[in-house]
Amino acid sequence: MHRRQFLPVAAASAAGLTVAASAAAQQPQRQRPARPLNEAQPGQAQRGARMASARPQVTKAVCVLMPVGDSGVSGLLTFEQVEGRKVKVTGEVKGLTPGDHGFHVHQFGDLTNLQDGTSAGGHMDVGEHKHGKPTDEDRHTGDLGNITADESGVAKVDMTDTVISLNGPNSILGRGFIVHADADDFGQPTGNAGARVAIGVIGIAKDGLK
Repeated sequence: MHRRQFLPVAAASAAGLTVAASAAAQQPQRQRPARPLNEAQPGQAQRGARMASARPQVTKAVCVLMPVGDSGVSGLLTFEQVEGRKVKVTGEVKGLTPGDHGFHVHQFGDLTNLQDGTSAGGHMDVGEHKHGKPTDEDRHTGDLGNITADESGVAKVDMTDTVISLNGPNSILGRGFIVHADADDFGQPTGNAGARVAIGVIGIAKDGLK
């Protein structure tokens, strides 16, 4: 008799468990919100900062200047990062007419148009500045003024600039370099320096990483 009473109770309990399990399965599961793909993972920012600080610094760059069209102007420039923000520019440009010649870093290291050099774009400028002298506070980043050729058409270059850099946002690496036919008179918008007579691209020197 006890056995007959127990079996219905057990069956009812089993049925109740089945219903409860079914109801639980039908309820939506609470999920942890997905992390956006562009959101930094824990520790990622710190690792990125360490990697950035571990990157080698560029200390020296070079630029081989070649003639634009049939100008016959060529040269070699060296850029050295010295004393923090200062960059020392040295070298020689030959084949020039005697006198002053505009001397600028340009926007693009693009040599696809060697007939007039316009593929290098305008003056490199990080921001929106007016053309100016190298000593002006408001000037294009690439405004390096003039170089002076002697009677034999050779210009010796030896200057130091505090705006261009080999590292950071004002880096000139990969940019174009232009020497002009005439003097930069510092007028607007680009100094009235005439045609482009030599062009090159600034690159890291073989011994230029530290």
